[in-house]
Amino acid sequence: MAENNDNKTEKATPKRKDEARKKGQVAISRDVVTAAILVGGVGLLAAVMPLGLERMTEVVRHGLSLSVSQVARDGMTVEQVVTIVIRSAVTVLTLTLPIIGSVLLIGSAASLAQTGLLWRSDGIQLELARINPLKGLSRLFSLRSVMELVKGLLKIGVITGVGLFVVRHDVLRVPGLMDFDLAAILGMTGWLALKIALAVCGVIVVLGGLDYFYQRYEWERGLRMSKEEIKEEHKSAEGDPLIKSRVRTAQRDLSRKRMMAAVKTADVVVTNPTHLAVALKYDSTRRAAPVVVAKGAGLVAERIRELARHHGVPVVEHKFVARTIFKLVEVGQEIPGDLYRAVAEILAFVYRARGQGVGAGI
Repeated sequence: MAENNDNKTEKATPKRKDEARKKGQVAISRDVVTAAILVGGVGLLAAVMPLGLERMTEVVRHGLSLSVSQVARDGMTVEQVVTIVIRSAVTVLTLTLPIIGSVLLIGSAASLAQTGLLWRSDGIQLELARINPLKGLSRLFSLRSVMELVKGLLKIGVITGVGLFVVRHDVLRVPGLMDFDLAAILGMTGWLALKIALAVCGVIVVLGGLDYFYQRYEWERGLRMSKEEIKEEHKSAEGDPLIKSRVRTAQRDLSRKRMMAAVKTADVVVTNPTHLAVALKYDSTRRAAPVVVAKGAGLVAERIRELARHHGVPVVEHKFVARTIFKLVEVGQEIPGDLYRAVAEILAFVYRARGQGVGAGI
């Protein structure tokens, strides 16, 4: 196995990466999601804190306004108790639900930003090997699990250390809060909590960025391919070069046979005189100009001349027309307008000489 891994020295191809994504194998860092949720949650809490304190203060003030003596003298109905409970619950839900919903959206967006839209093509499949207790224990005590545990403990240690370092001077002021009123105590506590939260957010963001690059590196390393695998992938994607060459040869042969078969339908073959040959056909009911039905050079030109003579198609020498049409016009296309006059003269000559066995130039 180690030898096979050593052979995988090439970067994964886009196809390999796409196949891995379809199987759900993507580079994702949970620390990035945690950082996004924490930063978003702290920001939302800081934004709604003044309104939240005001609302909760009103609820508490309303509850405390009912003195014990008043309740004992006048009594409290079930409806009043239910009203107080419902009011308190509505206040709490109004403050917390938007934060919870926003945090969930932020976490989903952080995951989506790392993986993109991911749909597994193989669906959800039950793998009995994954519920095997022995397999589970082996995964639990694998090297990767140990590394994740060490990473988790290091992160806890770093976050704790940063939090204590940030509030090291403020902790000494906590015992003195006993001499202050409730508003001052709450203000100081809130400030310390916000200070710690901001420091922790900064650490989590840095750790999340580092972990994402590490996870990306591990993902790329796990998808590495050997040179032989890349060759096989190219061969399967583009086809066997030998088979493709044979297919192209067969296609050329078939196209040439069709072209040679069309020579007998031509009105005239224009030559260079020996190196090039171009067969033209003019059907005024279907085309506005003569069409090239066959062309060739060297041996192909010789074969076109032979077929033309065999089927009684006139062969006319005209170097300029033959060279120009061979260079500019493909088989099945009409001749350009600049050659209308010259070709018309050739066709007129052919029509006049038809039946007289003309084979010379004009």
